[in-house]
Amino acid sequence: MRKNLFITYIKIILAILIICGLTYGTIKFLWKEYDKEEYEDIKTNMLLIQNKIETVAQKVEIKEKDAKYIGTKIEEKENDAKVQNLINNKVIDIYSKDSNYYCINNENLRDLGLENIMVDDYYVVDYKKIDVIYIEGIENKEGNIIYKLSDME
Repeated sequence: MRKNLFITYIKIILAILIICGLTYGTIKFLWKEYDKEEYEDIKTNMLLIQNKIETVAQKVEIKEKDAKYIGTKIEEKENDAKVQNLINNKVIDIYSKDSNYYCINNENLRDLGLENIMVDDYYVVDYKKIDVIYIEGIENKEGNIIYKLSDME
C-alpha cells in the first residue's frame, strides 16, 4: 500500500514538472515572438519616416517654395539625456558636417502625413544621410542594441 502511494506521489510530481516545463517553454516562445514583432513594428515605422524625410530633403535641396526641414534641430535638445546617450554611444555626432539631425515628435509625424505612428518621445532623423534613429534603441536577435535604421537587417 505504501509503495503504491509513493509511486502515485512520484507520478504527480513528474506530471507537475512536465506541466511547469511546458508552461515555461510556451511563455519563453511567446515572449520571443512579441520581441520580434516589436522590432519589426519599429523598423516598419522607421522605414515610413525615412521615405517621408527623403522627400522633404529633396524639396529643400531643390529649394522648392516653402520647403523646410520638419522637426527641431538637435542642437536645441543637446542637453537632453536621450540625445546625450546617443552622443556617448557614438550613434550620432551632432557637430559633423556630414549630417543634419532633427528631432521628430508626434506633431511632426502628423505634419509628414504619418499620423498612425506614435512615439513616446521623438525620433532623430538625419536629412543628409536619410537615416532614422530610434532613441530608445531596440535589441536585435543577436542581443545588440540597435538605434539606426541603417543598422537594422
